[in-house]
Amino acid sequence: MSYFATEREGDELCAAGQRARDVEYEVFARYAEAEFAELDLELECRRVGEAFGRSKAWVEQAILAYYRLGELPALKALQAETRRLDVVRLDAIGETVDRLHNLPREEVLEELDAFLVEMFTPKKAGQILPSAMAIRRRLNELVRKIDASLAPDPKKTKQRKDEKDRPLGACETTFYGLNDLEAGLSITGNVGVIASMERYVDRVAKEGKLTQSEAVQAILTGQLCTNTKIVLHVFAQKTDPSSYFIPNFGWTDADGTAWLESLMEESPPQIIDLDAAAASVTDAYVPTDAMKAYVQARDGTCVYPGCDVPSTKCQLDHRIPFDDGGPTTPANLFSLCQRHHNIKTDRRAFYVPDPATGEIVWLFADGTYSVVEPNGILEEFTSPDKPRWRQTIAQRRERKAVIAEFNARCHAAVERFEADNDYEACVAELGKLENASGLTFQYWPEEPMDLKMHPNEWKELLRSAYLDGHITAEEAGIEEPVPF
Repeated sequence: MSYFATEREGDELCAAGQRARDVEYEVFARYAEAEFAELDLELECRRVGEAFGRSKAWVEQAILAYYRLGELPALKALQAETRRLDVVRLDAIGETVDRLHNLPREEVLEELDAFLVEMFTPKKAGQILPSAMAIRRRLNELVRKIDASLAPDPKKTKQRKDEKDRPLGACETTFYGLNDLEAGLSITGNVGVIASMERYVDRVAKEGKLTQSEAVQAILTGQLCTNTKIVLHVFAQKTDPSSYFIPNFGWTDADGTAWLESLMEESPPQIIDLDAAAASVTDAYVPTDAMKAYVQARDGTCVYPGCDVPSTKCQLDHRIPFDDGGPTTPANLFSLCQRHHNIKTDRRAFYVPDPATGEIVWLFADGTYSVVEPNGILEEFTSPDKPRWRQTIAQRRERKAVIAEFNARCHAAVERFEADNDYEACVAELGKLENASGLTFQYWPEEPMDLKMHPNEWKELLRSAYLDGHITAEEAGIEEPVPF
């Protein structure tokens, strides 16, 4: 009799493992059915996560793993009969299904389906069930036969990432001299790290009644040691928090997102639902923190025409004054800097928001008016004809599949360059893949030295451009003007 080592009869541990897989199947098998594809993924993850006691990330992984199983009918039937595969193994299979997403579907998936059924059908007693790593390795070999450009060498891919990726949260600091009297300091890093630094410096400055520059000097020279704690306000989409928006800095890249998420693991964040905040009302004059967060995200800057003071540094104005019955609710609250708040309070101007477009019409005493378009991060979600942040299971899977195929083809292109040294062909292919997908590949190869301009050639080119009057002496790196 043939069976996997996880299925030994009479073994209590095997029985317990089977019960665990049975529970996973009971909860998630429904998502392999087509009628569940249009469910709101975020709401499903919350509902299942709360009931199952698991994290959102794990629940999403499980839902998508079973959803992709729906494309493999033979393996799906085997799983229904045996409950042999856990979420981790199904997810490893799903990664391959994603990479094959845009190939001729029926023929390729039939081959993959048959291959997997054979893999998970035991041939002898006590056979070891393939691990997730073994599944990926064997499927990579199969994919290489189907389309080699979708099966880059995983070791080379990892090496390429390790060589280029900086440690999580790393930043680059450069101290340099300007002249005999002055010197400088430059710090660059991902958005999350730099925003955290700025919040820390601001907090220290406020506690010590210092300017920001004085606080930086005191911290870096050791004159001031503090255990100051900071609060960093960030915004993220409900359904796909792959990037966070930090006011005054912008959206995080992969490194910045990872940095923030590592901080969140140490100090769980307070989450404010901005959809709920948008409709909230308080009897008090002072808005709640949730209202402030929503209004600042919606407005972006002071809403006065031409003003770019960040909304985080503005006051919240009751458009209809509180004393005149104006409610304290986001629909009646707008960001105005001190100067323009005074103009509105003095009745030198008045504004009317358009709820359909998000635009704000300013009316002035001389009979003129101006229209201010919204520029906050919520702008694309505030008008009736724009989509909300809802994302279905099918849409999320589609996005993951596009990213998986894109990365596989890009790494394969770099591998071909490493073999044939055709840099121009590699660059052309990577550019074509980026343009087609709208994604960015992080591991472009270095340009070969024989294609680079020699430093002396570069200096001569700059000198010629200066002599022709196209650039300045400073831009050309020439200290003394060259006589004509």
